[in-house]
Amino acid sequence: MAKHRRKRKLRIDRIAILIGMILILLFGVSKASSVIINNLKREEEVPSETEEPVKVDPVYRHAYQWEALDDSGMLYHYEDDTYTSRVGIDVSHYQGTIDWNEVKNAGIEFAFIRAGYRGYTTGELHEDTAFRTNMEGALNAGIEVAVYYFSQAVNAEEGEEEAAYLLSLIQEYPVNVCAYDLEIDRSKDRARANTVEDSTEAAQAFCRKITESGYTPLVYGSVSFLNHELSMADLQDETQFWLAWYDTSAPPFPYAFTIWQYSSKGDLPGIDTDVDLNLLFVRK
Repeated sequence: MAKHRRKRKLRIDRIAILIGMILILLFGVSKASSVIINNLKREEEVPSETEEPVKVDPVYRHAYQWEALDDSGMLYHYEDDTYTSRVGIDVSHYQGTIDWNEVKNAGIEFAFIRAGYRGYTTGELHEDTAFRTNMEGALNAGIEVAVYYFSQAVNAEEGEEEAAYLLSLIQEYPVNVCAYDLEIDRSKDRARANTVEDSTEAAQAFCRKITESGYTPLVYGSVSFLNHELSMADLQDETQFWLAWYDTSAPPFPYAFTIWQYSSKGDLPGIDTDVDLNLLFVRK
């Protein structure tokens, strides 16, 4: 009896050793396979030295199909399965006295009106001298209004200061969208030494103040400005973008934007000067 128990124990020990060896082998194979898979992933992400580098871009892309753009007239239109469009202008005191009823009859549906600006040199905050006249004229004509502020902010504190000043100007008007327009002349103005980080932090501060106050922020910029002077990746979850591009029918810009300022030479009834023309993309 004891002999049979010893033989059975021996068989059990041998089976246990065999199972252990099989488990070790399986574990080793599994580990080797995961290393190979990980190496394959790394090889896919990192091109060889003979290949063109691949940039993994963190900025959201737009989905516009430019064959759906109708640019046959002065006022552009866009229509595809996902988006439709509205046409608008942006104005300041530079446009002089505007006949807003004629503007409305010409087909304009919305207007961005400059509320104010920061000076190029002293940095003082100013109200645009035609702001209130333009707001009241556009509203009386039945044109939807938004506002923009021309910035010369050099840091986050000034960006927030500009937002607060803008908010003080628009309290009595039915405004929802507040746009931030930072333009830099490297040869002369007070923001000429701004780094990408300086400008981005100023824009973030502006947008956050606008959002906290219950309004919708928007950041304006040219293709070059948005590509090289701001970090869209750092801003894109806090704001949408208003793109300026005039040179061709469709902007060479793959990133997500909501409004396209496609001309600075618009010729409209009711306005004696050139005026900027804009196309708003509206998701259906």
